[in-house]
Amino acid sequence: MSGDSITLRLLTGERAEMQELQRVLEEAPAYSHRLTGAPPGRAEAQSLYTVLPEGKSYDDKFVFGIYRGEGMIGCVDLIRGYPNAATAMLGLLLLSEEHQRRGVGRRAYGLIERFAQSWTGCDRVRIAVVRRNEEVLPFWTKLGFEPTGEVKPYRCGAVVSEHVALEKRLPKTGLDAMLERLRVSRAKG
Repeated sequence: MSGDSITLRLLTGERAEMQELQRVLEEAPAYSHRLTGAPPGRAEAQSLYTVLPEGKSYDDKFVFGIYRGEGMIGCVDLIRGYPNAATAMLGLLLLSEEHQRRGVGRRAYGLIERFAQSWTGCDRVRIAVVRRNEEVLPFWTKLGFEPTGEVKPYRCGAVVSEHVALEKRLPKTGLDAMLERLRVSRAKG
């Protein structure tokens, strides 16, 4: 998948990919410090690639590299059908710090959204923002995410905070919109 000179590539766990993923995570140390109080660990890429929410399988986990040309500049962790079948959980969209605040995240999110729309029954994307990382909230709200009202405790190492859930309804695809119009017209007639 590509858009505006960036590409999303599904990672397969090959050694070279994992090294690139680790490099990207290490090139965003401020994010790691806000969430963990420490720099990224040496096995951060492996953890991102393998950790699953309860009840999900690797068939539902998609880890992408965000590429500009042949170089990975960011990463995405997306879970299909979590916490329910209609939801795509975006666990992480992270760019190397030198690529942040340049419109790359917005373009990458557009590609993620189109990918999630391809899943049957998926009608929303969900994120959880840790309050210590709330500087990213304006980015997400500009993309159309709204708070759900759900707030849960967050603890990682010495960091104690909360995470706030936000969701965005996905625009209906052409076929979905047509089916919705048919349902409405049948209900009226």
